[in-house]
Amino acid sequence: MDFFNLKNADVLVVDDQLSNIQLMNLLLKDHYNIFMARSGEEALEVIEKQAPDIILLDVKMPGMSGLEVCRLLKQNPLYENIPVIFITGLEDTDDEIECWKAGCVDFVRKPINNYTLINRVKAHLTLKFQSDALRRIALTDGLTGVGNRRSFDIQSPELFKMCLDNALSCAVIMLDIDFFKGFNDCYGHLAGDDCLKLVATTMEQQIPKGKGQLARYGGEEFVMMLTGLAEEKVEDVIKSILKSVVNLKVPHEQSLCSEYVTVTAGCAFVGRDANMPLEDVIHQADGLLYQAKQAGRNQFASVSLGS
Repeated sequence: MDFFNLKNADVLVVDDQLSNIQLMNLLLKDHYNIFMARSGEEALEVIEKQAPDIILLDVKMPGMSGLEVCRLLKQNPLYENIPVIFITGLEDTDDEIECWKAGCVDFVRKPINNYTLINRVKAHLTLKFQSDALRRIALTDGLTGVGNRRSFDIQSPELFKMCLDNALSCAVIMLDIDFFKGFNDCYGHLAGDDCLKLVATTMEQQIPKGKGQLARYGGEEFVMMLTGLAEEKVEDVIKSILKSVVNLKVPHEQSLCSEYVTVTAGCAFVGRDANMPLEDVIHQADGLLYQAKQAGRNQFASVSLGS
């Protein structure tokens, strides 16, 4: 059997019975990177630290059930595309329907058939990798490699709704490379393209894992959405972005605020109890970006909307 294309896949096995985890680990460890959790709560912690490519999830566990875990994942735009295969001893039709409604892609019944488990994992990983590749092409900015405007327009409403539904904070940050037209005029458009790529990569690296997304909004303007972070942490991320871009030391003779390439940002932080349309939040962030530019650039302006 040929597994080489999927060799780096991360598989999370979730089961309260150690014997089941040991069996699945034994069957799959030579083909994939295996992570393990003994409860639904532990599984969510593992996923937040490192989102897997596929999840093998026991349905019935003490505390949070597999159904609850699956429903939560499917409500979160950051994790909704992770395929979930239920490992179950359930045979009742109603129970099976509930599993489908929760969002699973398949079942493996207990006692586990080794050949069935191996092949279903391989099949769904193959489908996921193919789907991910197509999604990346459609939603990735061809120059910088970060999300494009379409990706932000599609994903941001889902992320924003997820935050409102789960009483999580959210921040929208508009970012602009300072005096970029002058950079292009001075160094040429090829150097400008290199600058855009370098700055985009640097900004994306400052996002805490699993806490947000960056997209090219148009030209030299970018937009970032951060979720579930305290206001102070959001400001730390923005400060880190500004500092990291300056530390690239990309010369910019036409800049009126620095000898190097810099960025300016406007941030609208939405607290847990805020209730407003996403369009208003984006508008606020855009206005604050303009305000920060008027104040001298290479800085940020922010506002807190709700607590």
